[in-house]
Amino acid sequence: MTDLAGRVLAGRYRIEGLIGRGGMADVYRGIDTTLERPIAVKILTDRSDPVLRRFLREAQSMARLNHRNIVAVYDAGQADGLSYIIMELVSGRTLAQIPADGLTMHVAIRYFIELLEALANAHEQSIIHRDIKPTNVMVTDDGTVKVMDFGLSRRTSEMSSETNAGEIVGTIAYLAPERFLGKVADARSDLYSVGVVMYEVFTGRVPFKSPTDDLVAVIFAHVNDAPASLRTINRAVPPQIDQIVLKLLEKNADLRYQNARQLIAELGALIGGPAPAPAAGGSRPAAGIEGPPRRTSGMTLDESVRNALDRTFGSTTTLNAGYASTLSGMLAARKRDYPEATRTYRLALRAFKEIGNELEYAKTTLKYAAMILQKNSESPRTDRREIEESIRQLGMAVLDLRARGMVKELEEAERVLSALRRIALRLR
Repeated sequence: MTDLAGRVLAGRYRIEGLIGRGGMADVYRGIDTTLERPIAVKILTDRSDPVLRRFLREAQSMARLNHRNIVAVYDAGQADGLSYIIMELVSGRTLAQIPADGLTMHVAIRYFIELLEALANAHEQSIIHRDIKPTNVMVTDDGTVKVMDFGLSRRTSEMSSETNAGEIVGTIAYLAPERFLGKVADARSDLYSVGVVMYEVFTGRVPFKSPTDDLVAVIFAHVNDAPASLRTINRAVPPQIDQIVLKLLEKNADLRYQNARQLIAELGALIGGPAPAPAAGGSRPAAGIEGPPRRTSGMTLDESVRNALDRTFGSTTTLNAGYASTLSGMLAARKRDYPEATRTYRLALRAFKEIGNELEYAKTTLKYAAMILQKNSESPRTDRREIEESIRQLGMAVLDLRARGMVKELEEAERVLSALRRIALRLR
């Protein structure tokens, strides 16, 4: 669709500039000339009947919801052949855009409480979101969480095994098992998705992911595989957080939290503040983002839990830095920029060693050794000390990979190790 900047819809909504493009709609910044306030204008670009119905459902669903943690809808309609939704203009970043070092323990937990407040409000009006993921959770410039994109939402009364059968919508990595089995989805399906987002924040990765982007394998894992304990990935995650997230990720919805308010209460108790009390009409002041935790009788924060949570976010920051350095090393190796690859791989190894992540340390050691092999195979001048050090490091990684049953990685490591040893023999 061509850029609509400068057009006025329905004689009232002036479009000023494009904010972003999506699969079925574009979003523009605009002005409501009647009320003289900034707005977001969502314009449908895919005009097929199913998409139009989904678009109108989003407007209807969001218009029913009046909550400070949900992006408000002001109007919807059609004009000049365009279908549009007029929404609150939100300035900020999505949860996916916030770096790990931009989160503290207190802030992150408060973000999740506000996300759950939004879902509690929607669920109590029989609306489930069905597409909770980091990119649909906005954090405004003043630190308020806003849940966006109810385009896949459904009223509970509209859900049935018949309407759900064969219909898999949403983002695969965050969907509940029942969504893949043609079963009725409900509020607990949204809570499963919250669990996936929490898992990602605390460990740096989603619980089920295929290294080859095989969606069938991911779906199979959601339905059949137990997620690894968060503490096996990040040892600094406190047992309380581990238990909460794993309960959210139960395959059987009956074993999860049964509603968002149960989880709000547990998270509120964990950080030493009272769970927010319901307000008439579903609108309430949300949990504060900044400032020290409030203390109430029977709900104080154990100092060891506070310290463990602080270490968690410190570890998450280090973990993400390790992943970023590993990626930089891989890219530099492909460009044959071996000094840069060496520097960034060493940074990654240092990060994984600091947080005691033995698996990522071993896998990165393998990548680093493969780069050393590539470098010395291409160069007429071989660095004997570098080769011997790489043999020593990779030999230790082989033991770890073997103990963990990492067959594919183990085979590659043994091949690289054998090649490095052959080079070393030639240097003697």
